[in-house]
Amino acid sequence: MDYLILVFALVKTIVLALTTLNQLARLIRICHSVERLLWVFGLLIGLSIFSFATDFTCLYQFDSNAFEGVTTQSRTYIDHLFHFFYFSVITFSTVGYGDIVPVSIIARILSVMEIFLSFFIVVFALANIKKVHIK
Repeated sequence: MDYLILVFALVKTIVLALTTLNQLARLIRICHSVERLLWVFGLLIGLSIFSFATDFTCLYQFDSNAFEGVTTQSRTYIDHLFHFFYFSVITFSTVGYGDIVPVSIIARILSVMEIFLSFFIVVFALANIKKVHIK
């Protein structure tokens, strides 16, 4: 089951990166509102963070030894999702406090995939900021 989660996360990351950033490139060429573009980038970042939090939570549900530092008091999926949403935000921003640590290979690969996607989104945004046409 761990490998299935990893494969689905990899497919999701590739689809998210290719299609969404391709659509954003078209939107940047025609858009005249910086506010609209910021909302779209914010939505993209939020979607990516939430989707990885869901991946981390599913992995933890199937293998509780995949991560260290998750409190054992939380037993529900929503509690785990909250903890992994926090972990996903920290991973996406590449801060890495170390309070929740991926210890299994699958968990580490998922974390690396999220870091690569975050770099890709930030580099894409910075590379295309000059192309925004403002009225």
